[in-house]
Amino acid sequence: MRVAINGYFWERPRTGSGQYLRHLWSALPPLSSPSDTFTMLLPPASSTESVPVSDYFRTAPAPQRPLGGKSDNLDKLIWEQWTVPRLARRRYAQLLHVPYLSAPMRKTGPTVVTAHDMIPWVLPGYSGSLTVRLYLLLAAIAAKRADAIIADSDASRHDVIRVLKVPPDRVQTVYLGIEAHLEPAQQELDEVRARFGLPADFAFYIGGFDRRKSVPLLLSAWRAALDNLCPHEHGQPVLVMGGAVPEPGGVFPDVRAAAASLGPRDGGRVRFLGALSEADKRLLMSAARMFVYPSIYEGFGLDPLEAMSLGCPVVCSSGGSLMEVVGDAGLLVPPGDEQALSQAIARLWTDYALRSELGQRGKERARLFTWERTARQTYSIYEATLRPSKGESR
Repeated sequence: MRVAINGYFWERPRTGSGQYLRHLWSALPPLSSPSDTFTMLLPPASSTESVPVSDYFRTAPAPQRPLGGKSDNLDKLIWEQWTVPRLARRRYAQLLHVPYLSAPMRKTGPTVVTAHDMIPWVLPGYSGSLTVRLYLLLAAIAAKRADAIIADSDASRHDVIRVLKVPPDRVQTVYLGIEAHLEPAQQELDEVRARFGLPADFAFYIGGFDRRKSVPLLLSAWRAALDNLCPHEHGQPVLVMGGAVPEPGGVFPDVRAAAASLGPRDGGRVRFLGALSEADKRLLMSAARMFVYPSIYEGFGLDPLEAMSLGCPVVCSSGGSLMEVVGDAGLLVPPGDEQALSQAIARLWTDYALRSELGQRGKERARLFTWERTARQTYSIYEATLRPSKGESR
């Protein structure tokens, strides 16, 4: 089996598509046979040094930027529609995997596409400008022609089938995985609290600030919950917000103004930390009294899953795929229900036994989601997609 993979997001590891690509590439080698060849197709000017390679896992960088870097959007389109198929043919690939929703319109062989979510198609206001809408139309038409579509969750799978109107048997659910991390030492937790000036107990949120994340609703729910969150020897309750806050406009509400509207007393109980490293994010999840995630729609939900894997009890919306991921290992509330969210925050904050139980349940559930399983199921889809042409030489 000779597989080419579109590596456009390899050098964007902080994106969901970049994480998926890197973890999939790293998990495939133990599952492959000696007759397999996997090739990572890299855009022009990409560095090959960060891509793990072996005799049967190779890279194929494109020689130059199509337009000399004058238009990133047009370069991306040319890469996806012309350069990727050409590179795949040159490598004699039997199958092309595009690990995000943008397949070539003109197929040169069997194609597998991964749909992480259908946000631009199912949420009002997320389809962008006319240029973006035209790109989304192209992506949808091309995805409908793919031989197989991988969805990150059953919720995403149902959206793919409904929006693209493709036969259900061509869309398979393959859950994402979570990395295993060593439990941090108490000294590390004390250090990260001191470095950010945080009290011993705090609630933590990270995961973006666009409208579907419902951060203003979280701030209002936090204000309503504060009356039930009594201060103790460790200080006043604080809600910590991780991630860079974008300027308001479009799908980005003014979350800083929403925090300021809580008033000088309660506004001081919200802390914005800005962009965080992956290491600090994990330490803050481990140190937090709870992780709160009110998003109304997720294609999967890696952030609450990562918090669960670290033993941090989770309060979460049931929107999109989150009910599938969190299950009974967290407190789930209806999307957009401020009162239910506030009550869940107060309940979890004040109930030590519940926090302990959910922390343990979260660890156990997170162990079900591994990148090895993601790679194994993806490899099986490759095999099934090529099965009709099994008579060809591998």
